[in-house]
Amino acid sequence: MRILNAPIPLLLIACFASCDKKSVTSAPVEMKLFDHRDADIPILPVKKGDFWKYRVKVEIPAGIASEGAAAVDIEQEKSRRYVGKVNAGKDRPEVDAFDVESPGVPVERELVEILEDRILMRGSTRPDMPDAQPIWMDPPVPFVVAGVRPGQVVAEFGVQDGARKRGIKVVARESVKVPMGEYAAIRLLMTGNDGRFDVRRTTWFVPGIGIVKEEKTRYADGKLLFRETSELIGTSMKLATGE
Repeated sequence: MRILNAPIPLLLIACFASCDKKSVTSAPVEMKLFDHRDADIPILPVKKGDFWKYRVKVEIPAGIASEGAAAVDIEQEKSRRYVGKVNAGKDRPEVDAFDVESPGVPVERELVEILEDRILMRGSTRPDMPDAQPIWMDPPVPFVVAGVRPGQVVAEFGVQDGARKRGIKVVARESVKVPMGEYAAIRLLMTGNDGRFDVRRTTWFVPGIGIVKEEKTRYADGKLLFRETSELIGTSMKLATGE
């Protein structure tokens, strides 16, 4: 079944959330840097109002959403917008924030720290719920670092007070083609599990541009439950393709 520009039901997305909304801990990471470092800096030179637009495809096999349910194949768009520095709460540092909007789903605010040579994940929250406690990572978790090369582990961290693990590693530095163009990207793979569910998130990050492609999947006993693929179709960031 293929539905164009149809909203994804909020409840359905909630069923496949890959991270527990509890504290996140990580170990400090020391990384050797290589000859890509200078070319990767600044890692993401954003200004307030910068945006990214993505074409999104969501696939759920037949019988997964409910017994006897038809397969789901949805195409729509989502956007990410840099809103600037925000206060992350009492006794917490000011951090960089991105609002992610998708049809039928409340806006998610991603909280990160953008430094000259790296991006650190801090957590997420809901801007429509200002009094709610955010998912918070302390210490912050490295997401991408200038100069990384294939085979390096970027970060290992725990969720739900360390009961569940996640890891991020560099798979490749490669060319990737999306509707917006062709870019020299760093391919990152985040893996982990939530009980019997295996989660994978592959991200193609372009220094100076940001995320140009992403694939999120969830499996149980080797069976695909959910796949979401996002590809960049527009951005305010300026970088010649193919560089």
